[in-house]
Amino acid sequence: MENIHFTDEAIAGLVIQSISMMILPIVLLVIWKIKTHEKMLPVIVGAVTWLLFAIILKLAPAYVLIYGDNPVAKTISGNIWYTMMIAGVLAGVFEETGRFLAFKFVLKKYEHRRSSLSYGIGHGGFESVYIGFQIFTFAAMGIMINSGMGDQLTNGADEAMMSTMLSQLTQQSQLTIGECLLGVFERIPAIVTQISFSVLVFAAVRERKYVWLYPLAILLHALVDFSSVFYSAGLLPLWAFELMLALIAVVLAFFAARIYGRLAVEQASPVSENSIG
Repeated sequence: MENIHFTDEAIAGLVIQSISMMILPIVLLVIWKIKTHEKMLPVIVGAVTWLLFAIILKLAPAYVLIYGDNPVAKTISGNIWYTMMIAGVLAGVFEETGRFLAFKFVLKKYEHRRSSLSYGIGHGGFESVYIGFQIFTFAAMGIMINSGMGDQLTNGADEAMMSTMLSQLTQQSQLTIGECLLGVFERIPAIVTQISFSVLVFAAVRERKYVWLYPLAILLHALVDFSSVFYSAGLLPLWAFELMLALIAVVLAFFAARIYGRLAVEQASPVSENSIG
C-alpha cells in the first residue's frame, strides 16, 4: 500500500458522492410518499428483492463464472468483453426474475399500476444506497492508507484479492470532484432504468398479453449492464459513457410509460389510493 496515496480531493469527492447517492433515493421516496400516500410494502419488497437477487443469490454463479479459480472463470475474467457480457446476463436474469417473483407472489394483492413505481423506487433506491455505502468505505480506506495503516486492510487477503483491491484503490485514489459528481449523476438514470424495468415486469405479471415483457426486460437489463464495457475497455470517456446511460434511460422510460398507460383500466387497489402506511 506504500505506493498508494489518496489525494484530499479524492477523499472529499468520495464522501460527497457516497452521501449524495444515499440521500438521493430517500428524497425521491419522500416526494413519492407525499404525492401518492402509497403504502411502503412495495418499496420494502423492492429493496429486499434487489439485495437478495442482485447480491446474495447471484454471488454463487458469479463466483464460478467470473471470480473462481477454474479454467472457465480465468478465460472469462481475462477478457473484459466476456466479463461484462456474463455480468450483464447474470444481472438481467437474477434481477428481473426477482422482480417477477415479487410481483407474482409477494405483492400479488397490489394490483394498482402505481405499485410498480413504488417497487422500482425501492429496488433502484436500495441499489443506490448500497453502492453509496461501498464508496464511503473507499474514502475510509483512503484515510487509513494516508495515515500509514494501509497494511491492516490486506491482512488475510490472498494474491487475487490483493490484486483486485490494489487496482480499485489505485483508481479511487486519484479521482477528481468532477468525476465523483458524475458518479452521482449516473444514479439518476440508473434509478429511472430500474423503475422502467419494474413497470415492464409488473405488466408481464398482471396482464397475460404482456408476458413477453419479462424476457424482454431480462435482455434489455443485460444489454444495459453490458454497455459499461465501452467505458471499462477505454472506448468512451466517463462523461460520454454517463451521457449514453442517460439517453438509454430516457428511451426505456418512454417505452415503460407507454406500457404503463396501456395497462388495464385501473382497478381499485386493495390498498386505498388515499391510505397512509
